[in-house]
Amino acid sequence: MFANQAWALGDFSQSCYDSGISGSTLFSTCRTISGYLNPTQINLNPYIENVDGSLMWQPGNFIQTCRYTQLSGPSFLVGECKTRDQVWVPAGINLDEHIANIDGTLKYE
Repeated sequence: MFANQAWALGDFSQSCYDSGISGSTLFSTCRTISGYLNPTQINLNPYIENVDGSLMWQPGNFIQTCRYTQLSGPSFLVGECKTRDQVWVPAGINLDEHIANIDGTLKYE
């Protein structure tokens, strides 16, 4: 019923619904392997860093220098982040690249 990539190597949005962002926390309702729906969340802060106004997949604390975070579409985290010059610029990152639904639970991969 589900493609393998929906259960590993990101692509959480293929099997999760009603997703949203609150600060640095992604919340969603994800389907388990047995077909149940499970409310789940993950703090993205340990995995994403603001690098001069761009969001990157590396250990960081992006929420300290980013604001107005939200989801655009099913998996794109957007907001405004500060550059080294302290200027707020639009920034975004595709969460499907590394956030997966592992049996109903959001996980970083």
